[in-house]
Amino acid sequence: MKRQLYAVTVLAIVALLVLAPSLYIIWFTVADLRATIEIFTNAVAASGYREIIFRSLSLSFRLAIAVAIIDLLIGIPIAYAIARNRLKPGWLIEDIITLPLVVPTSAFGFAILLAWSSPGGLPSLLGLERVSQQTIVPVFNVPALLLITHVALTIPYMVRPLTAVLRSLGDTYEVISRTLKASPLTTFRRITIPLSISSIVSSLVLAITRSLGETGASLIVAGVSFTASIAIVRLFYDFKVGLASLLSTLLILLSLAIVLPTEALSKKLLVSRRYKRSNLESKISKIESIISGKRIIVLARDVVLYLLVLLIIVAPLFFIFKALPEYWEKDPFSGKIEGGVLYQVFGPSGYWHSILSSTINSFIVASLSTLAALYISILLFTAIRETSIEYLVRGLIRIPLVVPTSALGLSALLLFGEHGLGILSPGIWLTTIVHTSFSVPIIFETIMSTYETIQVKILEETARTLGASPLDAVETITLPLMKKGIIAGSLLAFTHSMGETGATIIVMGKDVTVPVLVVHMAEALAVPAALFTSVYLLGLALIFLAITRLGSK
Repeated sequence: MKRQLYAVTVLAIVALLVLAPSLYIIWFTVADLRATIEIFTNAVAASGYREIIFRSLSLSFRLAIAVAIIDLLIGIPIAYAIARNRLKPGWLIEDIITLPLVVPTSAFGFAILLAWSSPGGLPSLLGLERVSQQTIVPVFNVPALLLITHVALTIPYMVRPLTAVLRSLGDTYEVISRTLKASPLTTFRRITIPLSISSIVSSLVLAITRSLGETGASLIVAGVSFTASIAIVRLFYDFKVGLASLLSTLLILLSLAIVLPTEALSKKLLVSRRYKRSNLESKISKIESIISGKRIIVLARDVVLYLLVLLIIVAPLFFIFKALPEYWEKDPFSGKIEGGVLYQVFGPSGYWHSILSSTINSFIVASLSTLAALYISILLFTAIRETSIEYLVRGLIRIPLVVPTSALGLSALLLFGEHGLGILSPGIWLTTIVHTSFSVPIIFETIMSTYETIQVKILEETARTLGASPLDAVETITLPLMKKGIIAGSLLAFTHSMGETGATIIVMGKDVTVPVLVVHMAEALAVPAALFTSVYLLGLALIFLAITRLGSK
């Protein structure tokens, strides 16, 4: 009875702080359906907002599809090369791939804008025209800068999980295949891909949802284009809360409609396949054998993979560090000191004080939300593990990661603000609750994965036979053994919180965080100040990455 009461209490806390902030906006929109229809038929049509809603949704999904295709084409080879030690040093390549996860998105967006659109950027070094915010990628009809940005920010969601799966599978099946005279390419197609197809689909879903919800970097590189996440922020700041909630609801429902069936499908894809020896299969195998035997092709593959990592992730970071000394004293193009870092950050513009105060806000929010999420995750872990509702809860707990961040922020504001419970106004405490909402799934899933990996159940049972209570066994055996996984999940949640922009920009009120400050600087055309703050954030991200690597050892 006590265990049931404990589980119900924990689930109620999770429902209020994790699930409700994500889903309340659907209830808010549907509850007054007549008003919603009136808004859509009258105000939307009269002011042109209907076009904004449909265009933004269309752009978001075209962009997500393009990102998914590119992530598949480059993510699978990179993950395979890392897992099989084809790219060296592997630890460095893996850390570079991880950088977009720990770098605040607004800073990374500014780095991409500088690298690809500035006069002295990467295209000028390659003898190409710079990529402007109006440059469109054919076929998908999406802005090139947005596509580059979203690929850079989503590629870790494809590479890292798939790398882990390929390592856990080992190369036993591949060795057996090659002893049967199958070429490496045929082995990859017929053995490796089918064995890891479930992970590929799950990773692809993560990449799609990450693209649909991306806000911080998109605000900086989008120009006049509007993704749905950007449109939600713009509508909110235009005091069109009804329209913003309608768009948020549509985006959430469409995202869930894609993610949930795909996740369910991914669980059924790991099936044995029998290949019939057909003429087509024989021809494909011969071509693969010829390609695999050409050392120049293998070398070209590795070079292309190195170049892709450099262009997508390393180049933007290089150019932003390169530009800082150029802008330090004055604008390198006009020569005006007003366009220098010293003037804007430490001089009359006084951005330094804003940077310090926003840094304090970011650390407070990240620390409190990570600590709260850690406690909630541990409580939830002890409440539902080895129960009949474990997999149901694990599925529901991922919802905040699926919901686009700007929609999550608006939903939380409506829930806890004057339109809902009326207990919080925009500010640091509401921001902390929102960050707790998306931090719990990160830490909880890490805890559950660690628990399943180390197989600690037999040790718990041994402790109980020696007289330990279930709680004592968890405190003295289970949690200490899972310490590394808990620390890694907490650090990941902390860095995610430090870099979050989309939800924060809606719920922060006057308590601005550093990533949002970069967006404000870019919108105010304070390029040197945004440059300095982005480098500052990148430095913090590198420190966190080093701590994460040390914590995982």
